[in-house]
Amino acid sequence: MRSNLPIFALAAAQLAVAKQVGYFQSESCAAPSDFESCYDEADEGLADCINENCDALGVDCHNACECAKQVAYTQCAVSYCWNMVHSCEYQLQVGDQVNSCLNPDLDAIPFWPPPDHANGRCNCKIGEIIKAQVLVNEVLEGCSDLVDPFAQSIDQMQAIGNACLCCGVTGFLSPFYSFCPRLAPAELGLQGAESVLGQGIPDFEWTQCGSWMSGYDCAGDFGFPASVETYYGPGEFPKDGTETLRNIGALTTPASPTATFIVGNEQVLVTAVSTDAAVPTGASDIAETTNGSDSSDSSDSSDTSDDSSQSGSDDEQGANNDQTPKDLAIRQAGISPKLAGFAVAVAGLLVLE
Repeated sequence: MRSNLPIFALAAAQLAVAKQVGYFQSESCAAPSDFESCYDEADEGLADCINENCDALGVDCHNACECAKQVAYTQCAVSYCWNMVHSCEYQLQVGDQVNSCLNPDLDAIPFWPPPDHANGRCNCKIGEIIKAQVLVNEVLEGCSDLVDPFAQSIDQMQAIGNACLCCGVTGFLSPFYSFCPRLAPAELGLQGAESVLGQGIPDFEWTQCGSWMSGYDCAGDFGFPASVETYYGPGEFPKDGTETLRNIGALTTPASPTATFIVGNEQVLVTAVSTDAAVPTGASDIAETTNGSDSSDSSDSSDTSDDSSQSGSDDEQGANNDQTPKDLAIRQAGISPKLAGFAVAVAGLLVLE
């Protein structure tokens, strides 16, 4: 009887090579070893930033250094994992950057959110969810500006204030059902999220928001983002989807050979670099299924038509991989390609009283 031990040994060896780096598996990146080194340097940069700048300055300084590290992580992906800049992993990484930085410029982040039907895209528009949540929070902070004690009665002010607050609270969860209605909420840590809406807000009852929101349009009346199709009230959220996160197709040539980051009011140029002869598919452990449908598509029918034109389809991936140039761009002279802009980020973000 033929032994299967060598096969199992090979599989074990392949698993051992796989390395999780942030949200990515490095072997799925165009330049795996450089990508790993870039993340390592970003981690070292965080420690240096704190040690050199944060003595007695407290949590604000640590937060600024964390923001700089997250920007560096994103730059690592753009440079050495450029074949995944449309992926679920990249969108999640940018989400960490946005959540770590104070007043992030949402329009200055390369390849985010990715365009519709992009090669190697995530089946959920995570970037659109995060962007909507940031905008919701900005509007929510201005709810008090909508009331006028000189022109409105107490009842009117209470009605407007409560309705605006409810729109802001539901705006945390409603974008998920607008952009990824077929995805299981657990995939983004949102399972059971409605049960905690509004917790921590004094004298606020989420269960009353149905009546408070009645007669008001969250986007039209208060300025919440119109990209969110529906701002749901208590008990109105749709039935949860069941799909898991996955990438569709593959990006086999750079979306752009260079990308510009705006960090601390400075422009930082990052180039797409590959040291490998062939570029991986970029699917990592988020497998492409055969139907090619997006969780962002509210239709139950399989969305195969738009994927058939993708250069990342199974039939075309092999051919495109063979054509990928060995070196896609030249590193910008004078700037470390592994941590371009880290020092600039710290200088621009570490503005403390």
